Amino acid sequence: MKDLYTAGNRMVVQKMLKGFSLFSIFTTILQDYPGDTQSILFLTLIAVLLLVNDFTRVKFQNQTKALWYVSFILSNLLAGFLLFKVYCIGTQIYIIILLVEIIVSTHKIPVYVLCLHFSIFTASLIADHTTLRDILSSYLIIISIVYLFRNVLIEKARTQELNQELQIANTTLQEYSNKIQELTISQERTRIAQELHDSLGHYLIALNMNLEYASTIVDVETDKAKLAIQKSQQLSKECIVNLRKTVVLLGDERASKELLQSLHEIFDNFLETNKIQFELNMDEDIEYVDSDIKNCIYKTVQESITNGIKHGQATHFSIAIHKYSDHISLLVHNNGADCKEIIKSKGIQGIENRILALGGKVVFYSGESSGFRVEANIPKITVDFGINKEAHSW
Repeated sequence: MKDLYTAGNRMVVQKMLKGFSLFSIFTTILQDYPGDTQSILFLTLIAVLLLVNDFTRVKFQNQTKALWYVSFILSNLLAGFLLFKVYCIGTQIYIIILLVEIIVSTHKIPVYVLCLHFSIFTASLIADHTTLRDILSSYLIIISIVYLFRNVLIEKARTQELNQELQIANTTLQEYSNKIQELTISQERTRIAQELHDSLGHYLIALNMNLEYASTIVDVETDKAKLAIQKSQQLSKECIVNLRKTVVLLGDERASKELLQSLHEIFDNFLETNKIQFELNMDEDIEYVDSDIKNCIYKTVQESITNGIKHGQATHFSIAIHKYSDHISLLVHNNGADCKEIIKSKGIQGIENRILALGGKVVFYSGESSGFRVEANIPKITVDFGINKEAHSW
């Protein structure tokens, strides 16, 4: 039953019914007009003309709308004439097929064509001495059944359209999901790479400086050289531990330490070398801001020190961290070598990305024997200015 609702199958059924109707019409003509060759030829010609007209209308129905209406009206006139002259099951079926075509095959039912069909149907049957009551009742039953069939087809078409839209939406969502997944993987790779660069780079620079210092004084000051070597061993162990944490936790933040304590741990990594000096000026209220802000400050200071020693051979770092009414400011200045053009390495890009992610701004300065300076501002909107220290431990 479901297959009858498809356009192709409906067309096959319609052709079969028309074939049966024409066979019935030709048979009835021969039975009703025996020996009347002229009437047989005339009525046969009308039936053939009806068949050719319907075939032409179906073949060219999508080309000209006006041509379809002219052809359809002609079919109604010819079918009505045959219904009057050759009253049989074939002519009745054919006139009903035309009614189905009016109601089912048109997007909007043409009322005047429907009225014309009803008039021809009524006139043909009245001429054949059928009562008006019987004509009206039979026509209403037929048109009701056909109209219900039309509604079924419309609902089916709407369902198919909604299913197609749903399939398109699902396909689009799947494409978006794949793109988001690819973007997430790419961002995660970048984050892990940045985390490894920041943490391991800092430890390796400190380790290298301690080893260089130990090799320089090993023959002169053995005790200090031993301390530098011990510090190097400690740094290598911390480097391994930090690497494991990075791999396992993917750069999880240091939730248990205060920012001040963590910054001093960075300074202590270079303590035994006696080559690097640090000056820190930090507001106490900084400890109570959001952990994301403090983590950003920590990594910015860490990377600034690493870059300053590695690229600028800096020996002094001045760090200032202050909280204002609408923002937090961070300044890291060193006395390293000047550079005419600042090339944004992976470390500098990491600093920039973290601060921009918090809605802040960062600027890098260098030149005229002023060393290298990192200035950053993080707006108040990203900062929690609460005073509950326990709730903001870092």
